[in-house]
Amino acid sequence: MSVRVLDTSDEQRPEWLIPSGVFVVTLQSGNRTNAYAAGWVVRASEEPVMIQVAVWDQNYSHELAQDCDHFVVQILAEGQQEIARHFGRNSGRDMDKLVGYLTHPGLSGIPILEDCLAYLECKVTFHKQFGDHMILVGRVINSKINEPEKNPLIYDHLDYPEVAARIVENNNEN
Repeated sequence: MSVRVLDTSDEQRPEWLIPSGVFVVTLQSGNRTNAYAAGWVVRASEEPVMIQVAVWDQNYSHELAQDCDHFVVQILAEGQQEIARHFGRNSGRDMDKLVGYLTHPGLSGIPILEDCLAYLECKVTFHKQFGDHMILVGRVINSKINEPEKNPLIYDHLDYPEVAARIVENNNEN
């Protein structure tokens, strides 16, 4: 077992050590669709199964989250950091991030990535702004494990140094 030494400088913050998976969340509002990389996804209820996602207010997805009816959480597998980087680095304002990725329509019509460990398609039951994030809670209406032999990708901020740099830059501006 290795021991991690905490650095309390701006480059490493204790909240980054809270364990989390790595996900791609797809939202659809009217004829606009976007997908973004997410780390803040949790189960909100066991029965019925409900999932909570957070959408940063600086992201294009935040505009869609205001009135979306459905979202899909795609759980990434170990080794899929590049997929997370693609959906995290690029803005849906500038490009259709789903181009080049195989998808199929969910029950609601929202695109679901083929290349993911598992997915949960949700009908939105609650949304509210908390600080700099919109929280969406949805009841799972469709789900599937695509690759049961694989493990989920666990978030480590060291895998995504550009995220840490952006947060430090934003904190230095405020």
